[in-house]
Amino acid sequence: KCTTGNLRVWVGIPGDGSAGSVQFQLELSNISSHDCTLLGYPGVSATNTGGGQLGSAAGRVSSHPVKQIVVGPAATAHVELAITDVGNFSAGACHPVTAADLKVFPPNDFTATRIPFSFRACSKRGPVYLHVSASIPGTGIPGFSS
Repeated sequence: KCTTGNLRVWVGIPGDGSAGSVQFQLELSNISSHDCTLLGYPGVSATNTGGGQLGSAAGRVSSHPVKQIVVGPAATAHVELAITDVGNFSAGACHPVTAADLKVFPPNDFTATRIPFSFRACSKRGPVYLHVSASIPGTGIPGFSS
């Protein structure tokens, strides 16, 4: 399987905004010298500068089927990451703050990596403002992939 040690995780910029959220391509590049596999959804959450989780972890969307993907050396797979505008939630339910990082667990791995990425987040658990798809073969191209 593709583990955190086999992958470089990064965000494809720019995001593609629509109806209260911005969609990004969260890229998972194989930096090892051998094939590895991804199956399912990554774990994603926002963190503060100290690494503490902000609000709820990402919810899952079924926009793409769950299937095993083989990622060759120097190849990339991706997931779609949607970040909801936290202004859509009441301030009392959300307690908006600025996130410092995204914390990402590759599918079926228990070790995370943190990616510096600043955006408005809920500090209070409850509202689900992050959503991820299952792993998708190939590099996601911002503004074109869906």
